[in-house]
Amino acid sequence: MNTFRKLSLIRIKGITMAVVSIDGEQHILINQETREVVKEVNRLLGLRRCSSCGRLTKAEELGYVEIINSKVTKALCNHCLTQLMKHLICNIAT
Repeated sequence: MNTFRKLSLIRIKGITMAVVSIDGEQHILINQETREVVKEVNRLLGLRRCSSCGRLTKAEELGYVEIINSKVTKALCNHCLTQLMKHLICNIAT
């Protein structure tokens, strides 16, 4: 896998999307295209604390992960990500 400076990975309701900055170029990967990235991220992450609720979560159950220069800066569990999405949708609707 190429080295990346920034990676944002989001998994919600069966959709996996990754925004990757590789060698100064930004790439957007969706579902099957993210397979290699997801496998590598899961291998590297192991067990992480959610940045929002603090709960220990397996890498496969994280809904959002942000990695900058090989350091995890944010990790949200699926529950917190779902709550955030609901909150955003409610605010947009009103």
